[in-house]
Amino acid sequence: MKKILIIAICLFGLSPFLKAQMLNLNYQMSVPFGDLKDFTNKASFRGFDVEYHQFLGADERFSIGGAIGWNVYYKDKNDASGNFKFSGSSDTYTITGNQYRYINTVPMLAIGRYYFTDNSAAVRPYVGLGLGTSWTERRLEVGQFASTVSRWQFAMSPELGMYVPVSSQFAFNFGAKYNYATKASHGRVPEMQSLTFNIGIILTGMQ
Repeated sequence: MKKILIIAICLFGLSPFLKAQMLNLNYQMSVPFGDLKDFTNKASFRGFDVEYHQFLGADERFSIGGAIGWNVYYKDKNDASGNFKFSGSSDTYTITGNQYRYINTVPMLAIGRYYFTDNSAAVRPYVGLGLGTSWTERRLEVGQFASTVSRWQFAMSPELGMYVPVSSQFAFNFGAKYNYATKASHGRVPEMQSLTFNIGIILTGMQ
């Protein structure tokens, strides 16, 4: 939380210099699907991202930019079994105990957006597409034993939303995106699918 507050304060300080640009700080809630849901089926309420967008054209109907974020998924299971391989042995051991499962993801995406209204509108709905990569860490703990694997994955994220200007330099953002990342490490890092809801603040510049 302290890190998020520090980032927000720094972004507020930059807002007067953002001409035809915007900085966006979002809180995120995510619902897992597919292989990700099989591993951790609980919704994640621990996520955020920081975005930068550069508007194109006089009416600012298009923008290009990028985003970096962080999301954590977690699940615990009582008296569950997990398969482990230990260094120096090709054998697989099944261990039963209380399980703790974690997925950490850090997506880094290039984003293009189209806005349905121009920069004079009271509400600006948009659609967009993010393409890039995501660093994912999968961790399984059973008793005193733990298995961790982390890999980079190709990632894409179509989105829709709207931002609501409050002043010439401040707005609110509301949106949703579908996140997809390919399997990695021969399936040990699962295919990632989730639906993420964003609530955030936007800092824009005077024209």
